[in-house]
Amino acid sequence: MVTIGADFHLRSTTMTVLKTDGSLMMRKKIDNNPDELLEFIRNCPGPKQFAMESCYSWPAMHDLIQDDVDEFILLHAKKLHSIVSSQAKCDKNDSDEIARLTHSGYIPRAWAADSDARQFRTLLRTRVGLSAAVTKIKNRIQAVVNSRIFYSQRPNNFKDMFCKRGRAWLSAVNFPIHERFLINSLLHQIDYLENLKAQFDRQIESITINNEQFKLLSTVPAMNGKIISCIVLAETDNINRFRNSDAFVAYSGVIPRDHSSGAKNRKGHLRTDCNQFLKWALIQAVIPAIRKDRALRKDYQAIKERVNASAARIAIARKLARIIYHVLKEQRPYYINTDRG
Repeated sequence: MVTIGADFHLRSTTMTVLKTDGSLMMRKKIDNNPDELLEFIRNCPGPKQFAMESCYSWPAMHDLIQDDVDEFILLHAKKLHSIVSSQAKCDKNDSDEIARLTHSGYIPRAWAADSDARQFRTLLRTRVGLSAAVTKIKNRIQAVVNSRIFYSQRPNNFKDMFCKRGRAWLSAVNFPIHERFLINSLLHQIDYLENLKAQFDRQIESITINNEQFKLLSTVPAMNGKIISCIVLAETDNINRFRNSDAFVAYSGVIPRDHSSGAKNRKGHLRTDCNQFLKWALIQAVIPAIRKDRALRKDYQAIKERVNASAARIAIARKLARIIYHVLKEQRPYYINTDRG
């Protein structure tokens, strides 16, 4: 089988083609014109596998050539860079390394979701991004308020500064002119983003999902809300791509880094090389989950008393990830323990 390694950029793509025995057949830099790209690939003789690293624009290449190659292989960009980082950085070397690694079979694969899954992910990820943007703006307002007013000087008839009473108090505080302008402008931004979030929520709610996976997932604590459950399903895509529950938990990012050397073993911060959207959804689901499930609530309280609330929340998110894995993998519902004793 012919192997094609592609170093894909916005304006051009460098392709290295290897013969079945691994020797170089040809190498060419091509402008990203669909007709020229297709012509080059079609001129490669016999069965062919095509490999490129994951990037924002990989779906365009995938949709263009999928009918003209026998196998499309998407490489994990971060892992690929760690393998080839010793090489001089240029398009020729990158395409050569992608082709050689693919030919040898030593490749860090990434998951290539289909077109429908990618569209759904984009919608949901943008919705998550809006929530993150609102939180960032609120933190900026909090910083301005904290620089002027002690916490003990605030009224105790509200906990959230951005609820109705909190907003009324915030409007009445006598801030300097520039800070008042800043706060009012940021509050307008929050209102706009909250309205945009509501539009996204209505769009997501309008999508009809009747597959068995969605029905099974809705039995998991806090997964009966459509947005969170949709994010989990869209980011998971196919549970069978994970070899076990540990792999799924690592992918979801709710597991700390492990620093081990000899007899020493130390846990670090949460992993960052993970699916950040799935991680967000699981952490958001913790509080609703412990309200519904007695066993999870007991575990949360025990860890909170022994360590702290943050560690307890991550631990429950990890339990939720394992529950989700087994529910989807084994195709069986989860039965919530609602006993409040």
